[in-house]
Formats: sequence, structure tokens, C-alpha cells
Amino acid sequence: MSPSYSRITSALLLLVLVNRSASSQSASPARTSQKPTPVRLSCDYARQLMVAEVTSRRVDTSIYVFKRRGDADETLLKLTDLALRSPRCPAAYGARGLVKQRLAQTDWPPKDAPGQKIGVAWREAAIYDLDLAAKGGGPAAVAAATAASKLLLPEKVDRPYLVREVGPELLAIPPAESEIPDTIRYWLRGRLAAWLWVPPTADSAFSRYLSSGGSRDRAALELARLRLARSAPGADSLYYTAAASTDTSVIKGLRADVALVAEPAELKAFDNLAAPARPAWLRGFWEKRDLDDVRPRGSRLREHYRRIGAARQRFRLLSYPRQYEQNELWINRDAEYDDRGLVFIRHGEPDTTVSALRAGACPNASWLYRRAEGNLIFHFVARQNPDDWRLVETLANVAGENGATTRIRQAGDLQRCAAIDGLLESRRTLDPIYAELVGNQSRRIWERELAVTTRSREVGTTTDSDLLRFHSTLNTAWRAYGLLGPRPGRGRALILMSVPGTALAPISQQPLAYGFQMRLVGRSGARVVELDSVRHLGVHQAPTADQMVTFTTEIPLPPGSWNLAVALQQQRDSAGEVLRDSDVPVPDVGGQSLALSDIVLGDERGGRPWNAPDGSFPLSSTGTYAQGEPIPIYYEVAGARSGSDIQSEVTFVRDDGKGRSVIKFGERMDSPVARVRRDVNTSKSKPGRYSLTVRIKTADGRTAQRETTLIVSDKSKK
Repeated sequence: MSPSYSRITSALLLLVLVNRSASSQSASPARTSQKPTPVRLSCDYARQLMVAEVTSRRVDTSIYVFKRRGDADETLLKLTDLALRSPRCPAAYGARGLVKQRLAQTDWPPKDAPGQKIGVAWREAAIYDLDLAAKGGGPAAVAAATAASKLLLPEKVDRPYLVREVGPELLAIPPAESEIPDTIRYWLRGRLAAWLWVPPTADSAFSRYLSSGGSRDRAALELARLRLARSAPGADSLYYTAAASTDTSVIKGLRADVALVAEPAELKAFDNLAAPARPAWLRGFWEKRDLDDVRPRGSRLREHYRRIGAARQRFRLLSYPRQYEQNELWINRDAEYDDRGLVFIRHGEPDTTVSALRAGACPNASWLYRRAEGNLIFHFVARQNPDDWRLVETLANVAGENGATTRIRQAGDLQRCAAIDGLLESRRTLDPIYAELVGNQSRRIWERELAVTTRSREVGTTTDSDLLRFHSTLNTAWRAYGLLGPRPGRGRALILMSVPGTALAPISQQPLAYGFQMRLVGRSGARVVELDSVRHLGVHQAPTADQMVTFTTEIPLPPGSWNLAVALQQQRDSAGEVLRDSDVPVPDVGGQSLALSDIVLGDERGGRPWNAPDGSFPLSSTGTYAQGEPIPIYYEVAGARSGSDIQSEVTFVRDDGKGRSVIKFGERMDSPVARVRRDVNTSKSKPGRYSLTVRIKTADGRTAQRETTLIVSDKSKK
């Protein structure tokens, strides 16, 4: 060998070593400066890789180690060849996917080469390959489906669109016997089915997970979520079993579910709970909502998970974190659902939904929830992404043209939506203000509309509800009277209900009868009274349009100020309503202070007879009297010394302060309870709304007072 040839060879070797050294300095964790030991690629080895991915079983993983980019390309090529050769080897697709999962840790982009594709990120390609392996069947199908599920479902799902696309195919893989432990594969299968909201499949998987030795608490939470949504027996027991867990993942899951409706103070209280106290706290959290909405206990918990299931199907976001423009109203960056879903979980299905779909316009919808204290109206628009609906401030923001008085419009340019012809007309059913805007789009009217939607947003996004809904309203006239009880510590409430003839639907014709279901909830501090009953009322002839069917309910209550709510529903046609009285004082016959009952109004001309302690008393159904008609009143007094005299003063005055009359009289306390009846003369009372006040005074100067309201009508209109 000549000296010149030797020098050239040495120089070439040095150049190669320098290049290899430079390459190794920029290598990612998937690369190495050591030459990997070749592995023998086979279907069995590919299957072992997938099993190891989910079980951490020891296996030769040198296939994941690359010295240079060319090594990665070569490995992907070999696995592609293995998958396609005869006999076919679907497991090789799965191994190829696991290789791509490791390549996601490098800065090498996919390219146009066998086993890879430009523009498809390594992590997405990994899922697609594992899905191919699962659909290919064979001994590795379950391992591939399990490995794919694991990659799809990290603690926080970061590619929801991919779960939606690939998940159903993975669930379609029959859960055959596998060397992967059931506690792993059925757990992942259950999570996937729950995410996609396929409750029967998820329930079966979590049940199998539990029976195979899985965590009792984790299974309890997952099964509770599924079964509560379907009102399955025993679901609440599973929920409260999970609530007592010390497993941090279970606690985190419970908190995430509660956070969808809880107030900040409630979440803070949850965070401070010890495990033994958590079940009782959660029970109180949900049952308080039941009582607020006059529902049977346990209803709100079931409804919450039903709504979550529906939101997973209808309102799930397919990409996040969400991107927000300046000054958007309701920021939920990491929410699993769009803004419609978040409102839906709080309040359920809206009473009315409307939209205006036009070519080139942004998808839009408006929701109405009817509320006695003021309707809630929400406007949603999908501006940048058809799957990401945002709550906007006003209907003007749907098209971005009219009503330029809003904070968003003033804040700067937004992603614009095309103007929509007929937008205001489409919202006429939501509120009369939109009918006004059809004819006059003045700034003043738009400001009023903004006030309506602002209040709706402030109330609707900070509260939650599950109000009873009825086919139609009964327009029931009702009164709740707090009365003295038979002994100390015992009071009673008399509830009078009158349903107008125009709303009645009989449950039978022969004999003629009407039926009602009634649920009553009374609360006084921590005390709660609940009553469920069915009333069947027989009548001799059908009431005319101006007549009523009246009935009473009398319940014992401890003394105190009671908040009463009654849900009344007609059995024949489901018409009904919820009636509320937030302050019904029930006096104590044995109290130290002077006690005075509510003032019970009577009606001498056809009032419903009530069996009062001192005899029959005709109850007024409406509290309305024709001018000149006497007003019978009844009340009870206790707490005065037996044998002493008490002075009563009855004041009758119109709301405008006119037409005032006063009646004064004395009564002797011959028994512990005095029951007083008097008639109030209306012969000189002009039509209007009146206050009737009873004030009593004992000889030693103690006083008590009660007030009620009534109507005096024109005699000719009675």
C-alpha cells in the first residue's frame, strides 16, 4: 500500500468518526451512540412489544433505539414488510405504532417513506397503526386494542378527535382471552367506552375489572357514574362507597364531577373533607338541590350524571385547550364540553331552542329556560370551529353587526360572522324584546336586550337547577296557614288548594272524579319535612269555567318559620306547577311569648268546610270578596294567662292607604288556646287590594301581630 493511499484512507475514517460524533451530540432519547443489538422481527415479538406496553413486562426494547434517522426509517420499512408479507402479520402494525410513539420524542418529522406519511404526526400515526393491528385480528388484536386505548386515554385526554375517530373501532374488537391481565385491559376498555358514552359496554368492562381483582373504589365510582345516568338500582350506594375512598384518583374524579355545578365555597369545603366525612357531605350537597326543586331525594344526583352522559354525546369538544379572543365572556380553557354543554349540565334541556341557519353564516343557537323569577336566555355561536360553541353576550354578537354597544364589540375585531337575514324574527318566541327589535333596532332597545342576557349569564353560569316541568299550568290558587298545635312543641300547617274548572281533566266520568299527585317539602333551618300523597276528589257535577275544585291538606310541623314548597300535578294530563311560600310562621302553644296563628280567611257563600278545632269553618278559595260581602276570619291565640283578658285590633286598609277601618274587641282566655272568629264589613270598601292585620295585646303589655292580603272586587263582577 502506498503512503498516499494510506493518508487518504485515514482522512476518510476521521471524517466518518467526526460526522458520527456530531450526529450523536444532537440525538434525542430514542437515539444512541452505541450500535444496537439487532432483534429478530417476528409476529410473536411484535405481540410481546404490545403486551409489554401495557403491562411493563420485560422484553427486548432495542427496536426503539436509533443511531440515526436512517435506522428509524429502516425499522419502519421492515415492520411494514412484516405486516404485509404472507402470511400476513397484523401485529407488526402495532409494533410499528409503538416505534412511532417513541419517534414522537425526537425532532425528526415524518416523511414520504414506507410506514410513514408526511403531515401525520408520529403520535397520531401510532394510534392508527395500533388500530390497524387490532382490526387485523389474530392473537395480538386484544393487545393492540389495549395499547391503543392506553395511548388515547392519558389522565387528561389531549386528542379527543382521535378518540372519537378510532375509539369505536377499538371497542368493536371482541374482548377475547389475552395474556394481558383483566384488571388492565378491562379497565382501559371501560374507560374508552365511558368516554364514548356506550354505557352497556362500559358497565360490562368495569364489572369484569372488579371481579378480576381491580380496585373496589375505582370500580365503584365508574359504575356509579354509568348506573346513576340510567337510574339503575343501587347506583347511589356505589357512589357513596366511592366517596369514602382515600384513593387520590377517585377523589379527583368525584371533585371534577361536582365542580361542574358547585359554587366556589362548596368546592373549598369539599377539598377540606376527610374521607369518612365525604359521603355525608356529598349526600347533603345533592339532597339540598332535591329539596330546592321539590324532587324526591336522590333525583338530582341521577340527573347530574344523565346530563354528563348526554353532554358527552352532544357537546364534547374535539380539540383543546380552547383558544380565546380578547374579552370573551366565559373562559373555560380546559373544559371537556363546549359552552352549550356546560349550561346543559347545570340546567338540563332548554324549554325552547331556536337557530337561524343561512349559507355562509356561523352556526348559532339560542336557548330559553322559563323561570318564575325571570327567564334565562343564552345565545351561542360557533365562530372559528364548528365543534366549539361559545356563549356570547347578546344576540347582536351572533352576526357581529347590530347592537354595537357591547363590551366584545368595543374591545376590537373578532372573527366575523356573516349577517343573517331573519335573525331577529327567528328569536321572537324567546322574549318580547326581540319582536320590538324587529321593528326598531335602537340603541335603547339593544341595551335592554343586553340587560336580559347579562342577567341570564350571571345567574345561569353560577347556579344549577332541575325544575319540575309540566304539560301545562294549573293556575292553582293556594294558601298556607301556620296554626297552633295540640301541645307544646307541636304546630300544624293548613294548606288550601283550588284548581280552576278550566284546567281540570277528570280521571273518571262515572263517578266524576279528579286526581292529583302532591309532593310537599317544608324546611326550617336544618329541619326538613316531606310529604308525598295522591288525592282523588269526587264531585257531583263538572265545575263550570268560573268554579274551582278545592281541597285541603293539614300537616303537623314543629314551631318555627317554615319555607314550604308544593309540587301539584294532575294525574290525567300531567298539568301542574310548583307553589312556594318562603315564610309560614308556625306558633308554639307552649312558648313563653304570646303566640298568634295566621289569619285564616273564610267565605260564607260556598267556602270549603274545614274541620277547625272549634267547629266547621268555610275556607275561602281565592281570598276575593265582592264589595259589601262580609269577610269571615279565624285565628288562634296562646301564651296569655288563663282567665285574663286580651285585646284584639283588626285593621283593614287598601294598599294605597285609603279606606282604612279598625275593629277593636276583647276576649277572655278561658283555655290555653283562644280561637277567635270575626266578620269584617266591606260595605264601604272600594274595590282594590287590601291588607288585613290582627294585633293582640295582653294586660301585661305583651303583643303579637299577623297580616294577610285579600281582594275586594266590584260587586257586579263577583
